[in-house]
Amino acid sequence: MDWILPLIGGLGLGAVIKSIIDFFLNKNTARQKIRYTEMRDAYLGLLDALHKAAIEPSDKASKDFALWHIRVQLFGSENVSNAVQGMIDTNSSPKDERDHFYKKMISEMTKDLQSKSA
Repeated sequence: MDWILPLIGGLGLGAVIKSIIDFFLNKNTARQKIRYTEMRDAYLGLLDALHKAAIEPSDKASKDFALWHIRVQLFGSENVSNAVQGMIDTNSSPKDERDHFYKKMISEMTKDLQSKSA
């Protein structure tokens, strides 16, 4: 009978420890979901801004594209940001060079979103 009280106490302590571990795991999962959402939104916004800049070239479209590029720098991967910068740098170059960076950008976006999917 002397073993019942320690057993009950041990089970209570185990439940408290499990609750603490669950709290930190859930917190980490929530952060990852927020990060994924921000990354996805930045990538989709950048693609939309690129589309608008290609269809209706204007100062406003260029500024919107630049703003989305900054969001990609904040929330996206360095590889995607570098590919976007490559597209910007080769804007007046032959189409083949821009296409290379565009394909690289799309490829890196796909990798990022698949590897960090929510």
